[in-house]
Amino acid sequence: MYTWTSRKHSNRLVFSWHNWRLEGVLQITRRLKIMAQGIETEKKGSFQRNVIITFLTISILSLATTGAISLGFVNLIGDYTTFESTDALETQIETNMELTAKQNALVINQKLASAESMVLAMAEECERIFSTDSTFSNRTVYYDYFFENTEDGPNPSDVAYSERYDLNVSWTYSSWYVAGSNSTNYATYQAQYSEQLGLVSNMDYTFQSIHNQMPEFRWLYITFADNGMFINYPGSDLGGSDLARNTEPWYPTLDDWYIEIESGEGDIVFVDPYYDPIDQVLLISIGKTIYFENGTLIGTIAGDITIESINEKVLDVTVLETGYASLILDNGDVIAHPDLNPSDYEFGLVPLYQVETNSDASRALTSDQMAQITSGQTGILRYEKDGENYLLAYTSVGKAGYICTISVPISEVLEAIPALENRIAEANVAVSTFIIAITVGGIILAGGAAVLVARQITGPLQYLMDLAMKNVSAMIQEAPTDTLDLQVDTEYTGKDDEIGELARAFQGMLDTIREDEIE
Repeated sequence: MYTWTSRKHSNRLVFSWHNWRLEGVLQITRRLKIMAQGIETEKKGSFQRNVIITFLTISILSLATTGAISLGFVNLIGDYTTFESTDALETQIETNMELTAKQNALVINQKLASAESMVLAMAEECERIFSTDSTFSNRTVYYDYFFENTEDGPNPSDVAYSERYDLNVSWTYSSWYVAGSNSTNYATYQAQYSEQLGLVSNMDYTFQSIHNQMPEFRWLYITFADNGMFINYPGSDLGGSDLARNTEPWYPTLDDWYIEIESGEGDIVFVDPYYDPIDQVLLISIGKTIYFENGTLIGTIAGDITIESINEKVLDVTVLETGYASLILDNGDVIAHPDLNPSDYEFGLVPLYQVETNSDASRALTSDQMAQITSGQTGILRYEKDGENYLLAYTSVGKAGYICTISVPISEVLEAIPALENRIAEANVAVSTFIIAITVGGIILAGGAAVLVARQITGPLQYLMDLAMKNVSAMIQEAPTDTLDLQVDTEYTGKDDEIGELARAFQGMLDTIREDEIE
């Protein structure tokens, strides 16, 4: 039976239930109010700002660190490259000098080898002419005196003055000379040695051919061992005036060059360069002995090459600005050097250490350095002359014991290094500027990215905060809440992440508020 007491008890339960729900709503309201008050006391967007600052700080630190390391590596690599490039440039120039010396030596060797082969060809032809089965006939021969004194006796029709030789020469005929002969008695000697002269005159064809092939030969000649007869091509005066012929007759077989070639006993001999007082030039004689079929000595056959020819055709090399080449013997005596004139050889060859001297005449090359140069090896050394440092590359020619050298001031070697260093420095600046620009650009992009990321993170939170504030304000003012204010945008509730979970939880709270308002 339902009594008043029961109804009273029931009403008390309902009242308690409503009080509990009201108390929950009031607690939520108080919390939201506190949240609202907190939000009001804080600057709007502080969370977003913190996100941006944090993101930018991390980005700036990482980019700045990367940029600093990159700049450090650029400078380190730049300095290393400068050092290595400078060292490599010096090494390369030294290598090039050695290579130039080797190439020069090779050219000289080829020239001397060609001259050697020409002398061998002449010797073979001469022995063939004097062989027992020779079919050569005698030709007209001309005494040397009448090549200059053309009005006094017979001479070839092509005799003419040569500026190169500074005397009259014939390119068609050789000339002959024998000690004791002169312009008045030459015919006696010519008749006495007519068979010998007639046969050897056939060598004129060979002489002419070889001279055309190798114009470096100044003279080509034969010396007979039995009578000292001398055959010379191109034909020219040999004995001088009759007075000189009578008072100071020339005996070729007594000359050092003849003795040295004869001592070769059939081998090619490179006679040490000597000064020719008649031509006033330094000559290199290349010759060998020639023999009859029975082994009897006919004499010697040889050719002379002037140092001037070597200077013009072999040693005329350009090494940087003032570099130069020289040719020396294996004992250190100079054969060719740009600082020496032909007259400097009048009293013999000059040692290299007497050419490479300081202005006070003191030697620039030490004894040890001279020993190194004449060792027969290939190498490079440094020496000082008049306070300036030089590089000297040396290498063996391979023929006649000759050595080729290349000298160049080190200042010219290093001249290109400052320009190289400047180019490397400019490249480093360009790379550093690029790295800085990339770093700054990266920081700017990181700032933009930070703003976008912060907005993506704080945007939903700001939305929920605004929605909460509307509801809190409505509850405080005990005003009805708009339906839209009790509904979280599906854009957020539909997210499958933490923001979505927060939005759905917030929607649950709003649903509770809606139910309370309905009741």
